[in-house]
Amino acid sequence: TETTLKLKYIITALALLLPFQVPQAETLSLETVIEQALQNSPQTARILSDVADAEAEAFEIETPDNPRAEINITSFKDGNDNRTAEIELEQPLRLSNFGSRGNYAEALRRTASVEQKAQMLELIHTITRGYASYWALQEQEKILAANVDYANRKQRLVANAAKEGRVDASDAKIFKAEALRLEEQLRVIRARKASGAANLLRMAGMDQTSFDAERPISPEIPDLSYLTGVAGNEGSIRSLLEARKALAERRYAVARQDASFPEFAPRAVIKQGFDTDNTTVLLGVSIALPIWDRNNAEVSRAVAERRLAQSNLNALNEQNFANVLAAAYEQAKATQISASTYRNKILPAWNEVESITDKKFENGQASILDLFQMRERMVSVQSEALQTYLNSIEARIELESLIGQSLNDVRLTDIKE
Repeated sequence: TETTLKLKYIITALALLLPFQVPQAETLSLETVIEQALQNSPQTARILSDVADAEAEAFEIETPDNPRAEINITSFKDGNDNRTAEIELEQPLRLSNFGSRGNYAEALRRTASVEQKAQMLELIHTITRGYASYWALQEQEKILAANVDYANRKQRLVANAAKEGRVDASDAKIFKAEALRLEEQLRVIRARKASGAANLLRMAGMDQTSFDAERPISPEIPDLSYLTGVAGNEGSIRSLLEARKALAERRYAVARQDASFPEFAPRAVIKQGFDTDNTTVLLGVSIALPIWDRNNAEVSRAVAERRLAQSNLNALNEQNFANVLAAAYEQAKATQISASTYRNKILPAWNEVESITDKKFENGQASILDLFQMRERMVSVQSEALQTYLNSIEARIELESLIGQSLNDVRLTDIKE
């Protein structure tokens, strides 16, 4: 109808006149990505699978073999033979079934629990590194895009000045070449950013294809004495080494006990005669003769595992651990202060220098060389600020690995930047 056609024309006109809105990528915080990773990441599934395997192995270790039964029946009378029924029961056992295997199984469960917490923390750190790297690429993209715009604006400014005879016309070509160089760098950064987003979202088990990152907030670092007090938390590197040492000791105890006395099987034979109405019970035991195999292979493996676990624990004894923790604490504090200094003092100072140099250049008081040197230095400072912040995140991750938990869990106060 005519009314319908008019309505279509109005809608089309509005669509052409209204500004086109580019859809904005969703902003995801680091906490959101970590939460999704802990629920959906393939690495989380592998960690839980390892825990299930350890639980199954512990059950196998502490559970004795099933008893064996043999039943024989003579149902037809033959000559002087009576009709009989005979059942033989046999239970294979090892000396380690009486205590040491149960201890070994509990140590295995304990180690699996500690390793699960350590691996979950490692997953959080992997996601944090990926997110921080993606955020840094995002910031580099913004910096390069701003520099391209800056170079284009200066090119137009110099071109106008050249027309007025105030500068050489070739000076405008310098800014044009610089803009082309920066645009090529921007293309590469955008490709790296897309790849970083895909890898991070895959690790987190998320279906999105792109997102915007927020600046990761660094939690406040508590005092060293406080960190030392929580360093025994399950999941810390020293707790993990201690759990592995205890597990190796339990395995060695089982191996030695099984080597000291061979496998044996108490046996009971019950025989019932139907014609004579007699019941006979025979008790006995079968013993494996340790002639060829005295459990030497398992003892050798247990000795090697115990030696390795003890060596790793000795390398990080209480004194060494205290020294390593103190060094990691100082590094974390230093990099955090450095990142804050760059953001709050150094970058603002160079922004002011850039503004002054721009005004001097527009007034003919600074040369193109001065402008380029200032811009190169400004880009260098911006890159240093990003790298310093990434260094502070990495130092915090190292400190968290030592104490076995996130600093967000230790203290909830964030640094006010």
